[in-house]
Parts: sequence; structure tokens; C-alpha cells
Amino acid sequence: MTHMRTRGIRIGLGLFVAALVSAMLLLLLNTYGFSRDLHTMLNEYNIQPEQVKVVADIDSRTQLAVYDNYATEGLSLAFAKQKRWSSELRLTGGSLYDDPSERVNTRISALKWSDTDYNTILYGKIHDPDITQLRVSYDTASASTPIEANIAPLANEDRLWYVILTEPLTEVKLNMVGLNEAGGTIYTYGDAEI
Repeated sequence: MTHMRTRGIRIGLGLFVAALVSAMLLLLLNTYGFSRDLHTMLNEYNIQPEQVKVVADIDSRTQLAVYDNYATEGLSLAFAKQKRWSSELRLTGGSLYDDPSERVNTRISALKWSDTDYNTILYGKIHDPDITQLRVSYDTASASTPIEANIAPLANEDRLWYVILTEPLTEVKLNMVGLNEAGGTIYTYGDAEI
């Protein structure tokens, strides 16, 4: 009887250890997932590291990559999302038509991950070297507050500007104000001063 009891304790202890190791393994996989890094995912779409101009974090699990799209000869967007058990990369499909004669070029691109998870990117190129800041306002049903655009250097004196939104935009009335180093307004676009 003692032998059976000892054997039962050993089996129970073995099952407990196996369950504990399995739980730790699942926790580790849940934390790190089977994720791939951004450049590996981009490489699967033949987007090479030298094509990538800007990488920005949208949140702790989502990144934006702006890259030279050789097929369209413009700047395009890719979104990478680290999910619980995998990683996903989505390309937006369109690209920025760049007119160097314009001081600031603009494009709006959006991606819907689910019914409640959106990423909308307002972006473009700044060709005027005197514009050092860009404030962007978009007006949907109610007036939005101006947002300071992120600005990143590109080739030559051109710079990329972008604003990341986490909401869908169905109607957009875009207003932009470009400021010089001294903070003076030197460029406006749209209907209203912001």
C-alpha cells in the first residue's frame, strides 16, 4: 500500500512539473511569439534595407516603414504587427506622387486591421529647405487640433513628413502650416490657418 502511495505521489509530482514547464513555455512564446523582425518580413516582399527610408513605432506591437517603391517610383508604406503567435506585414498598395515643384507633397493612406484597429498615415515630402516645422490639422465631423508632423531627412535636402493616426478618416479637410527656423509661417495649405 505504501508502495502504491509513493508511486502515486511520483506520478502526481511528474504531472505537476510537466504542467509547470508547459505553462512556462507558453508564457515565453506568448511574450516573444514566433515573430520575425521587420527587415525579414520586408525582404519577403523584395523590399531591401536600402529602400527603407523611415521606420516608426505606432505602438508597442506595430511599426510603420516608409520605403522607396521601385515599381511605382514613389514612397509607399508597410505596416508590421507583432501578434500573439505570429507577425504580419501589410503593404498599403499606393504611393506618394512626388512633384518636386511643389513645396510640400501630401498623401493619405489607411489600413484597417480589424473593426476597431485602424492606422491612418498622413505623409509627404518637404522640398522647401526653409520649412523646418509642419503643423497639420485634419477636419472630419469636428475640428481637429493641430498636430506637429514628424520630419525625417531623405536624399538631397528633401525631407519626409508624417503624422500617425489611430482612427479612420472618412472625410478629410487638410490644413497645413509650414514654419521656418524662427517660427514664422512661410507656407500654408488648406482653408484655415492653424
